[in-house]
Amino acid sequence: MLEPHILLADEPVSMLDVSIRAEIINLLADLRRSRGISVIFITHDLGTVGYFADRIAVMYLGRIVEIGTMTDVLKNPQHPYTQALLSVIPVPNPRLRKKRIILQGETPNPIDLPTGCRFHPRCPVAFSDCDQTDPELFSVSESHQAACLLLLK
Repeated sequence: MLEPHILLADEPVSMLDVSIRAEIINLLADLRRSRGISVIFITHDLGTVGYFADRIAVMYLGRIVEIGTMTDVLKNPQHPYTQALLSVIPVPNPRLRKKRIILQGETPNPIDLPTGCRFHPRCPVAFSDCDQTDPELFSVSESHQAACLLLLK
């Protein structure tokens, strides 16, 4: 118990001031290196994940919609939900800012999931097959997978 192999951190810095946030992230990174602890870091802030993670799994309503190395997912996002999460990360240089993707509608009730892809009711690029087919993870590369029917087009 005092020497864990895995640390589960669920939104550990979401409500913290920026300076304290950095200290906590550095502490977790130091624990990871010095003690060989694996950290499962749950957050909506992909900017923080980019600093901290080796691999990223993006989930929507309990299902992984994209998974891969940190570089694969953050530099080449394939799922529209991942793209939306990345689009709202603050970027200090105005020339590097991308158009924000603001998702419309409400998150569906997890007890009564929509048919087909769970994300299709809010997806800005959904098409007719999305409400019928729940996509599996497709290989984007050897270390990167995404669950989106757009990958088949």
